[in-house]
Amino acid sequence: MKGKLIFKEEQSFVGTWMWYLVIGISLVSVGGTALAVFYRQDTEGIVGLIIAAIVTGGLVMLFIFSKLHISIDQENLYYRYPPFVNKEKKITKDDVKEIYIRQYSPIMEYGGWGYRISIRNGKALNVVGNTGLQLVTKNDKRILLGTQKSDELERAVRRLKENWGIDG
Repeated sequence: MKGKLIFKEEQSFVGTWMWYLVIGISLVSVGGTALAVFYRQDTEGIVGLIIAAIVTGGLVMLFIFSKLHISIDQENLYYRYPPFVNKEKKITKDDVKEIYIRQYSPIMEYGGWGYRISIRNGKALNVVGNTGLQLVTKNDKRILLGTQKSDELERAVRRLKENWGIDG
């Protein structure tokens, strides 16, 4: 059970540049297919229109429901990233070897934004930006959680480290 929260953040793709890019691609894809069907008077093209609408609609829904949740209480860190990590993950002092805020390159280190897995850098759960909370577990797994509230998160991590008895 969570104690009193000292940090909470929820990030969504809605309203970001990627959101507008997905909406634009969706409109061009479905609109272009619809125009082709209309002008060619081709009933077989309706299947293509339906497929385009389903694929782009699914992509839009994925962006709508993808939300990164990070919270910290006095003793633990919690995160989830539906629909990829639906059950909230709890990170305790017994799990962590290192924890710190850092700048990173989403494209160069992880191949972009979202739920990303890199052989060299571990997992990244991010939405936009290039600042994150780097966790290194005691079994050397690396998890990076992107943030838009780096100053606030840094203060919360400092308090958490004090409570955990971790230097630095």
